[in-house]
Amino acid sequence: MVASCLIGLAMGYYLDKWLLESYEINSSPWGLLIFLGLGIVSGFRNVYILTDRELRRQQHEDEKEQQDGE
Repeated sequence: MVASCLIGLAMGYYLDKWLLESYEINSSPWGLLIFLGLGIVSGFRNVYILTDRELRRQQHEDEKEQQDGE
């Protein structure tokens, strides 16, 4: 989760910097904020997917133990 936030932050920062240097468009801080937001959303999505996967694995193991116990 931290990595996706840092990647989004870096992408936004360098996009703002590139737009200012290349096209003299001062988009700061909007590029940084948008990409940081996307990074945060991506991080939470990854946490959700990993949590869901682990819960399904545990449920599958519990069902298997119940079948073996009968």
